[in-house]
Amino acid sequence: MANASRTMPAVVDQPAEAALGPHAFAGPSTTKESGTVTEKKLEASAEEWTYPDGGLRAWSVVFGCFILSCAFMGSGLVFGVFQDAYHTEVFPDVSVSTISLIGGVLSFCSLSTAYLAGALGDRYGYIRMIVLGCVLTFVSVLGASFSTKLYQIFLCQGVFQGISQGISMPMYMALPSQWFLRRRALATGVAVSGAGIGGAIGSLIMRPLIAKLGYRHALLIYACVNAFFTAIACMLLKVRPPPWQRTAKKRWLPRKVDGRFWSIFLGIMVAQFGFLVHTPSVLPPCLLTDRTIHLYKCPFYYITTYTKTVGGIPSGGNALIPVVPLVVINLCAAVGRIGAGQLADTFGSINVFFLSFFLGGILQMVFWPFTASYASVITFGAAYGLTGGVFMTLVPPVCAKVFGMENLATITGLMVLANGPGQLAGPPLAGLIFSHTGDNWAYLAVFSGATMFIGSLLTLYVRFQQDKRLWAAV
Repeated sequence: MANASRTMPAVVDQPAEAALGPHAFAGPSTTKESGTVTEKKLEASAEEWTYPDGGLRAWSVVFGCFILSCAFMGSGLVFGVFQDAYHTEVFPDVSVSTISLIGGVLSFCSLSTAYLAGALGDRYGYIRMIVLGCVLTFVSVLGASFSTKLYQIFLCQGVFQGISQGISMPMYMALPSQWFLRRRALATGVAVSGAGIGGAIGSLIMRPLIAKLGYRHALLIYACVNAFFTAIACMLLKVRPPPWQRTAKKRWLPRKVDGRFWSIFLGIMVAQFGFLVHTPSVLPPCLLTDRTIHLYKCPFYYITTYTKTVGGIPSGGNALIPVVPLVVINLCAAVGRIGAGQLADTFGSINVFFLSFFLGGILQMVFWPFTASYASVITFGAAYGLTGGVFMTLVPPVCAKVFGMENLATITGLMVLANGPGQLAGPPLAGLIFSHTGDNWAYLAVFSGATMFIGSLLTLYVRFQQDKRLWAAV
């Protein structure tokens, strides 16, 4: 691969990112206020600041972010394997609803920390926050490996690991945007695609390790392997903020919190209520009945149980067969994130962002209720992974397009925070629907799909505020 210095840099060709200075990255509204950007100004800004848009150094940064997403964003799926061991072997007298709180808290702490962490990253540096998150994650998982009581595992593997992973999340999601412009969405898609790959591979590796060595030794190995790869990732990273950004005023919110902001924020929040197929979730003990418990143990066993129930898998068959659909979902989501990035660079990141919600909702409402065989479950998993599982990849490119590069980690963290309410409240609502409709999966599918569909409609506001032309690449 050619060196970054030999790669033709991307000349800034968008008015929102044409001129240097805070106002140059504020989106189309800034262009309207300041007037038409002249060709002379575009040429001057291009001479002062360009994006490599490729090259060895730029793609090395993306690969480092990919490793981090493998290690951190796939932790919810990996925890599902440990949860099963905790319930069946370590704490058999403790209800699965109580143990499942660990995974839910891990996810919620990670999401809720992202906003504050992103703001601190914009102020004190991306690399510092990423390294801090890596070190604290290692300490948290290491602490869990020495834990013998449930409350110790809850604190280490739930609270502390969730906070630690959330500290670095906005930074490695936003960092590719500093190196890419024309291929920004593709670079971000490659970086975040590690979530599905890391979760799928990690869960398959941890299962035999736990069976052979026990959960404590498995956690110790997990901590050390994660530390090794995240250390490599940190060495590959390099920040490249625009010169003006070093002295720009740091904000906790976008320069202008208008309808475009709320369109993205509420779209993510509402759609997350239906993002139930492979998102870590938790159901409060008061709502965990015999009929709903299998839905929300964890994402790993959620789709596994659905496969056993609907797909007609023999109970005495290979134990890995029911796991295949979830692995397919996550691997296809990884491919989908990369593909969505490529499409976003061609047809517009906001357009593809909308389509991810829209197609994910339609697939759940129309396809899911009719999956009556093992093959159809796998097909649904693949289709959903390629479409509905990719929207988080597009958050940084969408935010950069709408709000500019200023304080991008802060805004990205805020949009990640929008996932929190749906992850906590979505499963209980779905559980009530499922239990009050006689364990009918069709009603659950309609609920899940409808919320994603409504979320897609909410994002149409920002789409047409950016460009009212129907076929514009926005």
